[in-house]
Amino acid sequence: MCNSKEQNFIGSLLDTNRGYNYYVDWGNAKDYEKYIIELSALDCLIRIEQYKFKDMFVELLNKVPTVILTFPYLFALSRAERVSLNRSNTNQLKLVSTELDSKDFQEYSFSVEDTKNMTISKINEYYNFFVQMGLETLFVNMLNKSTIDYVIGVLVGLDSNGRKNRGGKAFELACEPLIKKITQKYNLELICQKKFSILSEHINISEDIANRKADFIIHNKDFSKVLNIEVNFFNGTGSKPEEIIDSYINRQNDLKANNIRFALITDGSCWKQAKNQLNKGFRHLDCLSNYKTLKNETIEKFIKDIFC
Repeated sequence: MCNSKEQNFIGSLLDTNRGYNYYVDWGNAKDYEKYIIELSALDCLIRIEQYKFKDMFVELLNKVPTVILTFPYLFALSRAERVSLNRSNTNQLKLVSTELDSKDFQEYSFSVEDTKNMTISKINEYYNFFVQMGLETLFVNMLNKSTIDYVIGVLVGLDSNGRKNRGGKAFELACEPLIKKITQKYNLELICQKKFSILSEHINISEDIANRKADFIIHNKDFSKVLNIEVNFFNGTGSKPEEIIDSYINRQNDLKANNIRFALITDGSCWKQAKNQLNKGFRHLDCLSNYKTLKNETIEKFIKDIFC
């Protein structure tokens, strides 16, 4: 039989973990801004006659070789992949070759190092990339005015297409503004999505804790008090409540041994069928909350009791 805490918890579970900030990461969509000059230079290729395209492409790369840094923005790559390709010419994009008389893979790099010696051979390699990737067709037949507008669409589209991968972070995105407001109210510091090792300069923590990643870490100015808040959303399929609760009980115990407190914010329909595990969580975890109880000051009271 459920106690009042469990009844309130189950009765206030969310049907979705998606907020306004779930669908598009506008910070990621602005990632093109450091290459505005190069992207603007690419406009010279828009709607150019097919037979002139290669000559204009060669001239462009000779005059503005840094334009190659923008190439990873013209097709579907994750931000991490783009950053990796721009960082070093040892990080290469490998593509399976469809040509019978060539090697199995074609390799391309798009780093600053690659811009320093733009030989005609290298330019031809990039031209081949443009043709094989379909980018020549894009510029000749599809774009009308602005490469930048196209890139913004690519970046926004990647976020929309990547919602499945971003789903695990959606609940973090929903909870973060509320947690931030609480920390600001009590003049506390908030660290998001970092390993506990970030605390090692200020407090003694065990090696196994240092290597773990935290959703949120709250601390006071002198680090004498530290709180880890983990947030998770579990739907009705694929989740194992007994493993979920046991793992967080173990986490709390490990953190307490390092003088770090722990709170769990969890939500989703999974918990409607896991009342025994939920009861276990309320018995053993110092603070167990869902999104609604996060909003109605349950977490704030817990934080205040620790830090004030």
